[in-house]
Amino acid sequence: MSSKKIALMLTDIGQAVRLARKSQKLSQAQLGEKAGLSRMPIYRIESGHDVSLRTLLSILSALRMGVQLQPLPQGIPTAADLRDAFAHLHEELE
Repeated sequence: MSSKKIALMLTDIGQAVRLARKSQKLSQAQLGEKAGLSRMPIYRIESGHDVSLRTLLSILSALRMGVQLQPLPQGIPTAADLRDAFAHLHEELE
C-alpha cells in the first residue's frame, strides 16, 4: 500500500477537490459554472459536507477527475478497506 495520504472521510474528498480546483486556478463560482452548478455545492463539498452523488460526479468531471470503485472483501468494510477505496483521490493530485 502507498504511503501517500488517503481519502477516508468527506473532509478528505473536499480537500482533494479544493486542491484540484486551486491548481487549475478556478474560483468556486467558476468551478460551479463549469460543472453546471452554483457555487454552493462546491463550498459544501470543500467544507466536508455531504452532497449528492450526481453533484459529486459533476464536480469531478469538471475537474477532469474520476472515481474508481473496487470490490471490498466479504463482511463489514474496515477503515483500511475504505482508505484503500478512496486512495486514488489523493494520488491524482500529487
